[in-house]
Amino acid sequence: MKILLIGSGGREHALALKLKASLDPVELYAAPGSDGMKAQGTCVDLGAEDVAGLAAWCAEHRPDLVIIGPEGPLVAGLADAVRALDIPVFGHDAATARLEGSKIFAKDFMQRHHIPCAASVAVRDLDAGEREIRTWTHGYPIVLKADGLAAGKGVVLAGTEDEALATLRSFLAGEYGEASRAVLLEAPLFGMELSFHVLVDVDADHARFLPLPPCQDHKRIFENDQGPNTGGMGAFGPIPFLKAADVQRMVDELVVPTVRGLQADGLRARGVLFLGVMWDAGGPKLLEYNCRFGDPETQVLMHLLDEDLPQLLLEVAEGRLQREKVKLHPGCALSVVLAAEGYPAAPKQGVVIDMGTPAVTVIHAGTRKTNGTWVVNGGRVLNLVTHAGNLATARTRISEALDSVQWPGMQVRGDIGLRALKHAEAGKGVADAW
Repeated sequence: MKILLIGSGGREHALALKLKASLDPVELYAAPGSDGMKAQGTCVDLGAEDVAGLAAWCAEHRPDLVIIGPEGPLVAGLADAVRALDIPVFGHDAATARLEGSKIFAKDFMQRHHIPCAASVAVRDLDAGEREIRTWTHGYPIVLKADGLAAGKGVVLAGTEDEALATLRSFLAGEYGEASRAVLLEAPLFGMELSFHVLVDVDADHARFLPLPPCQDHKRIFENDQGPNTGGMGAFGPIPFLKAADVQRMVDELVVPTVRGLQADGLRARGVLFLGVMWDAGGPKLLEYNCRFGDPETQVLMHLLDEDLPQLLLEVAEGRLQREKVKLHPGCALSVVLAAEGYPAAPKQGVVIDMGTPAVTVIHAGTRKTNGTWVVNGGRVLNLVTHAGNLATARTRISEALDSVQWPGMQVRGDIGLRALKHAEAGKGVADAW
């Protein structure tokens, strides 16, 4: 099978490794790809959001499947352009990708389709926004979200009225360009945050979905969930204290109305939805939609799936998803991010990496190879990933592997999964105090 994979980060490297593990031969191309992905296939010198260039490449080379990794190309309409060539695409139409591309559009969708979520107000005018904040009745912190894509940075939890007002003014003044010209004000939700991925195949005549194991990400840069938010410093799955009934509740209350809503609104969906979930005292609430695989959750999911990935994603892309369960390897998968010095504010680039041979999977997220030497070329640089019989063993394996990969200033959290492990050992569940 000839496959074009769009993207260049850790998510795409994890997908590339799983695609190449297929029992059937895979001729893999990656656009733009990375030095870390060259061992799996051929890199194509086209940007992930070069819709015209990528469509022209597809028209010439006719891949059997195109897999779109990042959200930017989805929002820009790459899936639409390639589907117009009668080429199967794992990735949503631009109209559907608005669920990630516009926080206001997504919240309107949730409310219309009765999906549990936080109370909110959409703001496009400064005077009106300031009035909303000064008369806010939903408690603090106020969550302010830039409406559009802001590279994961357009969210602020304002703990005071002054901070909320200052953030609103900065957003509406164009802190994130057009992405923050409209702002969503949200009530806070408190509880346990989960990542729930679902493969979805929705068209006018059918609405099918396939849940993947829920995972848990760790966003803060420092241990014990301290410091600024990042793109994710590590993840694990499945969650040891999450029961089958808990997963079914998320399916019933969040996934089913989402899938029905997509069909009712005439939105074609052929890809993955990543639901950010907060489980509070009242049950699961939907924080946001992402219309692509999460990062670093993908690294975990690819180690858990006991499936032929090219065939599974092709079923979705061609609108013929039928299976109701995925085959999984037993046990737990854990991914830990190795980040650059100064990340997330100002990651230091070009530092030489002492790349040993750890006894775990190494995923390249932000590296480049110069004269045979690996150097830092991003914020989140590498992921170390393992699969083990349980979470405790997986944590031990990653800890033992950390000495094999080092560079000056490297940042890593040693507590990925620890809080969940203690929660499970204490006999607590998803609804208990976290």
